[in-house]
Amino acid sequence: MNLTHKEKYHGLSNQGATCYLNSVLQVLFMTKEFREAVERYTSENPDTECIDGHLTSLFGDLKEHAAYTFNITQKLGHRQRYMFEQHDAAEYFEKILNLTSPEASEIFHGQLTHKTICSACGESTDTNGTFWHLPLALVDSFSVYSVVNGIDEYFRDSYFRGENHCEHCHDKRDGTIKCEIKHHPDVLVLLLKRFEFNYDYMTYVKNNCPVDVPRSLQIPQNQTYELYAVVDHFGDLRSGHYTAIIESQDDEKWYNFNDERVTPLSYQPFQVDNIQRFT
Repeated sequence: MNLTHKEKYHGLSNQGATCYLNSVLQVLFMTKEFREAVERYTSENPDTECIDGHLTSLFGDLKEHAAYTFNITQKLGHRQRYMFEQHDAAEYFEKILNLTSPEASEIFHGQLTHKTICSACGESTDTNGTFWHLPLALVDSFSVYSVVNGIDEYFRDSYFRGENHCEHCHDKRDGTIKCEIKHHPDVLVLLLKRFEFNYDYMTYVKNNCPVDVPRSLQIPQNQTYELYAVVDHFGDLRSGHYTAIIESQDDEKWYNFNDERVTPLSYQPFQVDNIQRFT
């Protein structure tokens, strides 16, 4: 992308209430490894039924001008009424990746292992599972939520007493469950779970606490990730709005993607040497 005119990056038209989709698509477009992977796969497999061809076409438009997501929403099976309903960005991130070729989606694909260790005999049983993102619950966070502390909590060992049947002991034993990443994705996605079900009101409510986001994050097993994109939600469950703040790999500057509007930021929203509060 060598855009020399004033408007370096371009927006996506909102089809009614499709800001959730626009934000996700802009992150995928700005992820160079993913963009090149879908373009390469489409070139080698022009008749593919994967969504790669539609993404390649959209990404080609975005390199030149503001684009329209009609073909993507059609591929996702959207009817017209869906365009005016708010949906979850994380849900559509997964939907798109599930329709993308394995060669491209592998960039975001990780694998977790839960090790159940018997405290009596020490035998370990592994349960593997794949993930597109790590969910971090903002439970009891009424002041400031720390992503670093959230990661520590996610991977903290859990203990149980007499609840696990050990096949080696042939009896129920105390034990420990350890969570580890068996395969680290090239790009790690964190999901901050701001919505919780409130039984008093019998509806989902949003936790609007500020979040401390580190510029660099270390995951257990000494894997380090650098922050380059944030999809942010404003408002409540039914009348919210999504935008994305993304760092360009071309000029290392940050841009705000808000549907049709793309605005370069005159400041660094996330500093390398300190933690920035972000809501």
